[in-house]
Amino acid sequence: MARFASLFLAACLAAAPAAAFPSLEGNVVDAAGLLTPEEESRLAARLARHGGATGRRIVVATVPSLDGWSVELYAAQLAGHWNIESWPGDAGAILLVADAERRVRFEFGPPVRGTMTDVRSSGVVQRVVLPAFRAGQFAIGIEAGLDELALMLDEGVAQATAGPPGVIDILMDKRVLVPAGLLLLALGYCVLRDGACRHERV
Repeated sequence: MARFASLFLAACLAAAPAAAFPSLEGNVVDAAGLLTPEEESRLAARLARHGGATGRRIVVATVPSLDGWSVELYAAQLAGHWNIESWPGDAGAILLVADAERRVRFEFGPPVRGTMTDVRSSGVVQRVVLPAFRAGQFAIGIEAGLDELALMLDEGVAQATAGPPGVIDILMDKRVLVPAGLLLLALGYCVLRDGACRHERV
């Protein structure tokens, strides 16, 4: 299943337009300019304290746009571009905010990546982050998201050490669900087209 998802993710990435990723400088990368200097400093200090207490790195990243990518693919590629797998501690995460598309995503590094589903993350974003964003309170929304993200990291590490995720959790992850759906649509189209051609020849 993991190999299947990886192959189709790679195919989707190959067809996607090139994206420009910001440089990783510190734990707050406000490329979209959504935060005041004071808010950025406060978030950076908070993340530094969290890293010192847990050994885990969390980065807040805001970008002007997703450059035509889905938020799932952009976040996954950003994590790879920033080499999240080499971050210190037993887990790392990115809180991504895309300004133009008004999208928010939690992207996890291993081993938590395999335990936190998109359904769970999306529910947290809808419940605690977006209400503040709609009111123009970006820093408040990000801080609320960081509260939940820290808890999810704790839970994800515990689940990862307890055992592999269930089949249902894997299937509900959009990185598997979306490519699988595209494959089924393509296969259905091919079957229908082949059937139509056979009918014309008869």
